[in-house]
Amino acid sequence: MDGTILSQGSFVVPATVINQAIVIPSNVDFMYVYNYTQYGNIGTPAAAAGLEFYWQRGMAAGTGLVKYGVNGHAYLNGDSLLTGGFTLYDPSGQSAGALPLLSAPVATTASTNVTRPVVSTGNTAGLAVGSIVRLSNTAQTDINGMDFVVGAVTANTSFTLLTASNPLATAPGAIGGAGFYRIVNYPSLFYPRKRNIVNITQAANAQVSTAIPHGLTPGQEVRFNIPTVSGMVQLNATPDNNYQPAIVLTVVDDYNFTININTTTFTAFTYPTIAQQPSSFPEVTPFGEDTASALSINAAQVPTIAGLQIYNTNTGILADSTVNTGYLGMILGTGGNGNALGAAITGPAGTAAADVMYWVAGKSSFGGL
Repeated sequence: MDGTILSQGSFVVPATVINQAIVIPSNVDFMYVYNYTQYGNIGTPAAAAGLEFYWQRGMAAGTGLVKYGVNGHAYLNGDSLLTGGFTLYDPSGQSAGALPLLSAPVATTASTNVTRPVVSTGNTAGLAVGSIVRLSNTAQTDINGMDFVVGAVTANTSFTLLTASNPLATAPGAIGGAGFYRIVNYPSLFYPRKRNIVNITQAANAQVSTAIPHGLTPGQEVRFNIPTVSGMVQLNATPDNNYQPAIVLTVVDDYNFTININTTTFTAFTYPTIAQQPSSFPEVTPFGEDTASALSINAAQVPTIAGLQIYNTNTGILADSTVNTGYLGMILGTGGNGNALGAAITGPAGTAAADVMYWVAGKSSFGGL
């Protein structure tokens, strides 16, 4: 039946306005989002505050229609968002209009030789802080093919790899040349996930830094595979150490966790340089949980990224269990330039912290085109 409502609900915008993922079964053909809080402030909302949003299948990814308020005026303006609107989410890559698994390659011109490389490019469309990118370039072969989180973006000029909390242990070894980057639009389907390592400290309880969010919880067991060129091979699981596991003691942030192994006397960890190629990437692989440790640590065991529980994961002593995190749904963006306004309008993810957002998503008998 036309106009069938598949699902409806609400959410409260967190302290920082971020993209919101909405799970919608059976693939959606249309969606409305309303900013209940800002609607109540009509006449005095923030400048270009989006109040009502609409999307229909056939609209380009990241777009949508918007009605927005203007500070000091008790009326609404209409526009279409060029970015930061609605984006279909389908990690299987089968839904028409959804983002592909990987974006098309975008040219880069250079990359700095520092522990947080700055990559120069004339096109940063679709990039934001927290995006995951995969690079290839003619000089920095030690970062080619590896996924990195984006820590900063200068529009259509450059982006910075990694954040202040997870820089490379050592710089790549030379300035990067021309190449390409691709945006990784979806995480691996199954949790827990193997991650590449960018640094490990020498400490009584070593701190491990990963290139993208790890999603681990206290009590989970992991094993390391550190190439010889990176040092600290004493962490590797071998027959000589009875394939030693490490236990996650604390989660520092999305990119860092501490373990129960004292590495103060181990060889210092270094990130593989260009001169040391070819080599494998240092990596950490979750494989289970030490239940006794998990219970004694007495810390929250909720797999999270950006403060949100990873979809479909379990909690408590089952937090390590293998689950499929895939779903069909919609990513609500934080807004972008209006086609007519030519300036930023806040998006369906909300305008400000504590905004209450209501949404309705539905299905059409003959699709949305």
